[in-house]
Amino acid sequence: MLLLLGLILCAASLVLAVQVVLRPRTARQETLRRAKQYAGATEAGRPAPQERQSIVDAIVPVLSRIAMRVTPRVQRDELQSRLAAAGLTPQLTAQQFLAVKTVLGIIAILFAFAVAGVSPRGFLLALILAAGTVIGPDFVLRRVALGRGARISADLPEAIDQIVVSLEAGLSFDAALTFYTRRGRSPLVRELRIMLSEMRMGEGRSEALRRLAERVPSADMRNFVQTLLQSEGVGMSRAGILAAQAADLRHRRQADAEERAHKAPVKMLFPLLIFIMPVMFVVILGPALQQAGRLLGR
Repeated sequence: MLLLLGLILCAASLVLAVQVVLRPRTARQETLRRAKQYAGATEAGRPAPQERQSIVDAIVPVLSRIAMRVTPRVQRDELQSRLAAAGLTPQLTAQQFLAVKTVLGIIAILFAFAVAGVSPRGFLLALILAAGTVIGPDFVLRRVALGRGARISADLPEAIDQIVVSLEAGLSFDAALTFYTRRGRSPLVRELRIMLSEMRMGEGRSEALRRLAERVPSADMRNFVQTLLQSEGVGMSRAGILAAQAADLRHRRQADAEERAHKAPVKMLFPLLIFIMPVMFVVILGPALQQAGRLLGR
């Protein structure tokens, strides 16, 4: 009976977690549906349909408040920065992320008690799984942010080359960025679109560039932004500076590839000695040792 109850609660918690993750998409669809209703003709005197409160709207704010109270403000700001670095800000806010972690913690505790029962073993398993739900999402988020930063760094030299070509053709820097972002779909293009949107809303170019460097966890992006800020401060031509920076990025990437190639034999040495050499010794020396054992036995 306890196992069945635990499984039911785990299933309900899993459904709640999925609804929390998909909430932004559902909210957009609900907004479009209401807009279509307002645009269409309605009957006179007909009361508007009552909106029912979903389980997400009822439970997520409670979980968010609990998670926000136990999380310091500095960590919340850092979490928001990491979500922006991972490109998850349009789909997931810091409160929703904390709510998802809370739901996963509840699932882990219920699953531990359902498997091991209310016993010291169950409490130990619940503690281990709860610690995993606290550390695991942050680790995954960090890995996603680092992977996205690596993809942005890989696309940066090509983007700089296209911007330089547009600048040499007579376009301004903002027009060159706009021309580049019209046809791209990479993470770098999305970040540049956010920067251009901030500039159109009245944000200064220097401040928009600094915010771009804060959102992207990449040293190459920080160097790119620093180069633009320095060229804007002293009034130098951006085309030549950006062309030199693109060449420098390619040289550094080639040097990093050569360094990784030189480190590969050293990294392959230990797996070779631990996993491959013993097997080869068994295959080569095994029959000889078997024959020697037979001869000594006789």
